[in-house]
Amino acid sequence: MFVLTYLRRELQHRSGQAMLVAAGLAVGVGLAMTTTAASTGVANAQAAVLRTLNGIGTDITVTAAASDAGGDNPASGSGAGATGASSTGLSVAGGAVLDGSTVDAIARLAHVAKVADSLVLTRISQPPRGSAAIPTATRIDGIDVTRLGLGPYTSATLRSGRSLAPSDATSHNAVIDTQYAAGQHLDVGSTTTIAGTRFTIVGIVNQPAGSGAASIYLPLAAAQRLPAGQHSTTLAGKVSTIYVSATAAADIGAVETELAALLPSATVTSSRNLADAVSGSLATATKLAHELRAWLTVGVLLATIAVASLFTLASVTRRTRELGTLKAIGWTGRRITIQLIAESAAVGLTGAALGVAVGYAGIALVNAVAPTLTATANHGPGTGTSTSTSTSPPTVAVHLDAHTTPGTIAAATLLALTAALIAGALAAWRTTRLRPAHALTEIE
Repeated sequence: MFVLTYLRRELQHRSGQAMLVAAGLAVGVGLAMTTTAASTGVANAQAAVLRTLNGIGTDITVTAAASDAGGDNPASGSGAGATGASSTGLSVAGGAVLDGSTVDAIARLAHVAKVADSLVLTRISQPPRGSAAIPTATRIDGIDVTRLGLGPYTSATLRSGRSLAPSDATSHNAVIDTQYAAGQHLDVGSTTTIAGTRFTIVGIVNQPAGSGAASIYLPLAAAQRLPAGQHSTTLAGKVSTIYVSATAAADIGAVETELAALLPSATVTSSRNLADAVSGSLATATKLAHELRAWLTVGVLLATIAVASLFTLASVTRRTRELGTLKAIGWTGRRITIQLIAESAAVGLTGAALGVAVGYAGIALVNAVAPTLTATANHGPGTGTSTSTSTSPPTVAVHLDAHTTPGTIAAATLLALTAALIAGALAAWRTTRLRPAHALTEIE
């Protein structure tokens, strides 16, 4: 009881010094929380972009190389008609396809959990000759409606109507993007014609802006029946993109190795490869976050310990007479050490509480002033086609959402306590070197 009473009295008596140390700890805790939250926010933004570009749940995509001699290569669509009227042609995105049997072969690999396939087509609409309009490119995805768990379609959310279902496998039904529906004045129940085949729109979906996802989704079998390329080649049994999910994140590398052995001429793109291919302000922020997070954390930890130690040692120096007197009247070194460490722990907890408040303020400031980050996929599944009038790679805009977690708060609190206890230990070591006689001399 005496120890607690003395502790309270000393903290009240030296409140200015205690608050100075607590403030130093609070700054360190706040910086650590803000830095960690911002870094986590950048990482989450990158993950969201990759999910948008690659599809939720997709770890790896497989596409046929354009020079692949083992498959058909319906590379180009029909051009403008000589009569000056508008003409529309289909081509396979990337210009090459894989045999559909490849999907089953991939599904049998040891570390593959799920697999889905699609046929990505591009429809080029040429304006009348002499028109000031520019050609428009529309991406059309034929998706395997029996395997809807992977690929860009998983990022779409239904706005009206219904989604494609396994029962649509042999139908001429379609789901279209919201922006495409508005631009073409289409609604659920409307029909749209693709390469001479009429499709009924059964659903309209919202998709992340700039994701490079399709404007039109068709059942895979229906897309394979459409004529594509300058010779109007049919694509029965062919796919252009295969989406793969590994059994676990740690198995992605093993799946890449298995795919390279199974399909040596195919292009295999993992989420890591796609992250490397993302450019823009998000890529720059991600690089800085990765490079600076560790250094900033270590720097903040060392600076916090140094500040707390200096202030605490300075306080002990000013308390030389008092502490020496305590030893002279019978206080043991162990009792004085416990007293100093208890004071430091109390100051550390105060600093931690203040630091959490500073951290939340810093996170709010980051969210308020952080600019919108952009990311452009320079290559990857489906890039090279677009839902708009451009064939440039898709650019995704994301806002940085920095936020903290209970684990981060606990770590920051531990940081403050650690710094305070180290400072208290140093102060206790300094005190053990005092001699009782020295204090008595000062008293006299």
